Amino acid sequence: MQYTGLLKRYAINRPVTCQEGDRYLKQDVRLAVEPAYELSVIRINSTYMELVDKFFSWKGFWSTTVIAAMVILGGGFGMLSIELALDAMKSPKDWQLWLHSLGIGLIAVIGSIALFILLRKEAFAYTHYPIRLNRRTRMVHVFRLNGTVLTVPWDEVFFCIAALPQGDWEIQGHVLDADGVTVKETFPLSYYTPTSGLPVLERYWEFVRRYMEEGPEDAAHRVEFFMPVADRRESIANGFHRMHAELGGNFIMTVIGAALALMLVPGRWIAMQTSKVPRWPQEIEEACRIEPGDPWVRDATTVTPSAN
Repeated sequence: MQYTGLLKRYAINRPVTCQEGDRYLKQDVRLAVEPAYELSVIRINSTYMELVDKFFSWKGFWSTTVIAAMVILGGGFGMLSIELALDAMKSPKDWQLWLHSLGIGLIAVIGSIALFILLRKEAFAYTHYPIRLNRRTRMVHVFRLNGTVLTVPWDEVFFCIAALPQGDWEIQGHVLDADGVTVKETFPLSYYTPTSGLPVLERYWEFVRRYMEEGPEDAAHRVEFFMPVADRRESIANGFHRMHAELGGNFIMTVIGAALALMLVPGRWIAMQTSKVPRWPQEIEEACRIEPGDPWVRDATTVTPSAN
């Protein structure tokens, strides 16, 4: 689970680092790797490709953790406060019991409020934060956490493979100031990985890059499963499958992953059901109008052709 950008914002108003410069990804340079879409595509056509955000794959883990903490803190401390209050009622002059009851009750209330604020980082927000890449206008549209939209020319984004806490890496897009050095805003692409998966990041970048630079045909053939969240919430079954995909592997890991996914699905469902489905502004929808008869229109409701 990687929450950089959600719990802790990206550092801005800073220069591009040497490490970012060394891992700069150029839009017009083809990498000699096989592209991989990494279960990130919502829909694709000749005009645009829409991707999920990097938090989507693990959405629900944070909610499950916080809700569990709320039950333990609010429920446990709340029951203890009530028990002490009942004991104090039997001994009205025992002010120490009353003070203990009040203090523990305040901890339960204040702690629950603080945890609810943390819960809103994932629940009571948006179901996902899509990224839309328009290859006709060569613009990138990023749905921000606050519901506003960043729109920036594809060719002006400084893309790089960037290091994250806990030893993870991701592809970041930096919007630079007029000086070409100062980072004014940062957004991540959909996939992140530990150090051992760095080659996969290059494959994912090449999938995105080739769509924008070379067209939709190759990308449309590669995507085998589209994320079923285009203009709607995902079903609880789809939520289970998406989380299980992060936990699979050999037979033993698949079984363990299925059990863990079942534990996390209720939290994911709560996060999804309490959140709004993101809607692009009308001007972006107009700029992303699909041409009639486009042969590359694909999403979760269509049948994806087999790769040649």
